[in-house]
Amino acid sequence: LFPGTAEECFDFGGLAFDLAERLQTLVIVMSDLDLGMNFWITNEFKYPSKEFDRGKILNAEQLEKMATYQRYGDPDGDAISHRTLPGTHSDKAAFLTRGSGHNENAQYTESSPQYLKVLERIARKYETARTWVPKPIIDITAQSQVGIIAFGSTDAPMKETRDLLATQGIATDYLRLRALPFTEEVEEFIKNHERIYVVEQNRDGQMLDLLRSEFFEYSLKFRSVKHYDGLPIHARSILAQIVDQEKNGPTWAKKKPISAKEASL
Repeated sequence: LFPGTAEECFDFGGLAFDLAERLQTLVIVMSDLDLGMNFWITNEFKYPSKEFDRGKILNAEQLEKMATYQRYGDPDGDAISHRTLPGTHSDKAAFLTRGSGHNENAQYTESSPQYLKVLERIARKYETARTWVPKPIIDITAQSQVGIIAFGSTDAPMKETRDLLATQGIATDYLRLRALPFTEEVEEFIKNHERIYVVEQNRDGQMLDLLRSEFFEYSLKFRSVKHYDGLPIHARSILAQIVDQEKNGPTWAKKKPISAKEASL
């Protein structure tokens, strides 16, 4: 999860527990240094008004009605298994498994088809996660061919950057990522724009690499905007890089081609 404000840092803390319980997997809240170490003006945090979501938990009564309890099965077709909690008073609640290979019933197996079935369920669970994580915040204000994708505390200077770009005749649409896996809204945003600037506070452009890997068919649309001088990102830095690439083309197109001699080394 990628919070963009101090308030989202608080809210995503609780949401991370809900998602971890529902998906039965690790969930990480990634807050950048600017959000984590500097002072921010924010609304008063709202205490959670609903109970935490513990996911698919079977109690003793439900277990007793089942012919077989499959700890790693997929009874609902969403790749999420049912689980039990310690202390559940049913003989069916207990199970023993091992990491070297198990089937849907949590029994040891060396059967390749059973092993594949368990691993493929986990892959499908990733697709289920796409529908549960927070959707991006999207601002489409014009029929623009230029889209900007950013995340985290980069959101604050993005507002000023877009105003400055508008004064130079560059209209932009904006999407703020809030989670991985990417949701369907991200692909739709990329598909509907001719050029996509990925703004990040990262030397190696890791978010750009993730987007290219996920949406490889749109690779030539992506352009990188990076800020990594140790200070919080600011509008001047973003503005200069976007204006330069709008006038002169993407940075990757400016690189000197590799000669045949260099390629053979």
